[in-house]
Amino acid sequence: MIRTIERGMDFLTDHYLAVCLFIALFILTWAGVGDIPTVSVLGMILCLAGFARQAVLVDLWILFPLILYNLAGMVSSYAAYRNITDGYASLHLVYPVIYLLMACLEEEEVRLLRRLCVVWAGVVAAAGIGSFVSRAVLQGSAGRMEGFPGNPNATGIFLVLGWFALMGCDEEEEEKESVPSLILSCVEPLLLIALALTLSMGSFTAMAVGILVVLTGKRKGSSGREIFRYACRLLSGASLGVGTGVLLYLAAARTSVAWICLPLLVYGLAVVLCWNKYKRFLKEYPWMAVIISVCGLMVAAAVIAVRPGSVATFTERLEMMRNGLGYLVMHPLTGVGPYQWRILNLHDSDKYFNTWHIHNVLLHVGVEQGWIAMGTLLFMAARFFGKKPELWKKAGFTAFCIHNMMDTSFFYMSIMALMMMTAGNPRKGGRRMINAGSRAAFGIFAVMFAYHLYFYITHG
Repeated sequence: MIRTIERGMDFLTDHYLAVCLFIALFILTWAGVGDIPTVSVLGMILCLAGFARQAVLVDLWILFPLILYNLAGMVSSYAAYRNITDGYASLHLVYPVIYLLMACLEEEEVRLLRRLCVVWAGVVAAAGIGSFVSRAVLQGSAGRMEGFPGNPNATGIFLVLGWFALMGCDEEEEEKESVPSLILSCVEPLLLIALALTLSMGSFTAMAVGILVVLTGKRKGSSGREIFRYACRLLSGASLGVGTGVLLYLAAARTSVAWICLPLLVYGLAVVLCWNKYKRFLKEYPWMAVIISVCGLMVAAAVIAVRPGSVATFTERLEMMRNGLGYLVMHPLTGVGPYQWRILNLHDSDKYFNTWHIHNVLLHVGVEQGWIAMGTLLFMAARFFGKKPELWKKAGFTAFCIHNMMDTSFFYMSIMALMMMTAGNPRKGGRRMINAGSRAAFGIFAVMFAYHLYFYITHG
């Protein structure tokens, strides 16, 4: 027992930075869009952890634009409020710190962090499913699953990013001809069932585009028949998981006897426990994968039928974007100011959308923080794709980008952090920073976090 504890402590000591980043993700999952006290204290702790590391190999073509994005946000905040704290920069300042810390990790630590993120996504999914069922049984009905992030759409893309990260982990295991751990093997169906319970059309769309990226990337070195079989196995797994979630939702939310969802919960548990057998079955009988994939079309139709209002929601978001375009040229350099679009929308002659963010992140950043901030986001996305990332990382990042074109996941700090930790690769194409340079960077960030916390306490 003592030796086990000692080995565990040695492991945490050897990989303390990866563990710190995972703890940061855990904290940010509960923070929603963030608050200054939580983010400032967390940022200072992360800076302290990074200050002790020496080897930093970082892609400056992403780090510098990320810093420039925050500087543009501070300028926008000052123009609107005469301070640099009442805006997004005081919260998003943690993003370059996370990126720098990722650049300190060795390849083994990066893999460890990715697996920890996948397990945490599984925990979020399992907790969301449990909360959904308990609410249905105790209250007699249940709405869309919200999950720890606090919003069905945010939880949906969180689970999608976790799924893409998990699939990347599975392929790494296959390349090593080893069997994935029991915990990881149980995560995939949990993610898919929980995703169905969110009924997030934007998340499903982003996932579909990401899968298309994977299948397109598989064309190199594979025959058309191999790609077809691979696609069928992939879609068969998604069909069973999502289909189980849809049945669970219908039983809890669309019947007069909500407790009938309990047998379906037991069925879902059986799916989780037998998932590895199901995947082996699909490999052994590829024709069954084809049949189940076709049935998956009915699952997709069922998801759309359950949310008939999704078309109206999409139309409203297009109207929202049209409204935002009218403010895009108002103040190109500084933007109209953080959190100001909602107020402007309240007083203009257009429809009032009663939301803080335009559901197109690129447009929203351009409107509220100016064209420079918007340009940095475009540049970083182009740089990511230009580095030719691993296939599943590319798919996950693509799904993230697609979702942000019709929603606001960029502003949910846990989603951005999860994307960076599972899809980011700051060491690829990077340059080595001298110890003095990296420590100076962490020191400056720590001072900025301390200032924001001080300002919040004294002016809060």
